[in-house]
Amino acid sequence: MPMEEKYASEDFLARWLAGELSDEELTGFQASNVYREIMAIDNAAKSMKGPKIDTERALSLVTAKNQKVQKEPKVKRLWLFSAAAACVAILFAGYTYFYGTKTYSTGIGEKESVLLADGSFVELNANSTLSYKRFNWEEDRSVNFDGEAFFDIKSGKDFTVNTAQGTVSVLGTKFNIKIRKDLKVQCYEGSVVFTPLSETNSSLELTEGMEIQLINGQLYQKQFSQNTPDWQNGFSSFSERPLYEVLDELALQYPIQFKLDTVDVNRKFTGKFTHNNLENALKTTLEPMGVKYHISTDKRFVTLFE
Repeated sequence: MPMEEKYASEDFLARWLAGELSDEELTGFQASNVYREIMAIDNAAKSMKGPKIDTERALSLVTAKNQKVQKEPKVKRLWLFSAAAACVAILFAGYTYFYGTKTYSTGIGEKESVLLADGSFVELNANSTLSYKRFNWEEDRSVNFDGEAFFDIKSGKDFTVNTAQGTVSVLGTKFNIKIRKDLKVQCYEGSVVFTPLSETNSSLELTEGMEIQLINGQLYQKQFSQNTPDWQNGFSSFSERPLYEVLDELALQYPIQFKLDTVDVNRKFTGKFTHNNLENALKTTLEPMGVKYHISTDKRFVTLFE
């Protein structure tokens, strides 16, 4: 077992709290990252106010209870073990809280605004997830992300968005990231740097009005002119994109499933649909392509046919 994992185990921490470590074990533990993190939690916990406890009364109650048991050594050992176990549980809970992550998620058709600790703002589109460490934000402005979102980042240290296909790094800017099957990044203000995970493509800097798309491992670049992402204005737009991509987007904005008959979903679509009316959305996307559809009574299934 790696030394850091050994120091973080419940058994080891219980022995430490009970004062049962050897001098060598204690020296090694006090030099470890686990010990430093526990001390940081302890210091932070000391600054928190809690309910006032009558320690004398609590001690007398515990003493009275212990006096009723004849086998004092065994009870003492059991009490120490219980106390150590309780302390370990508290330490692990504190460790999880202080060093855990905060996560925001949206479902089908949902949107959510997230205000970060430094004043940066993230608006999540449907079916998206954003997570980051709870503390030390000013030193580590890094988030994990999947889905689609608009980022309005305050100036400061590097801000990094980690995705399944690469990272986007900035200082202070406005940009939109969409990562579903493929990846699209649009820079609305300032500049961003996209670094793909694959070594096939090199890092690329985007300035205001630039857009990149990573499709099947190929990187494409072009200019765009809108001031805000389409989805923030309540619609999704497409330019020469396959129909299956349009259907996937419809299923993100509306709680529906498609049943395909013999419809060719690889044909290209150019147009848009709104996010507030299913009938209109289906009509504007399917009718121009000559695709007929039938919506089930419960509005959960849409059957396509030609």
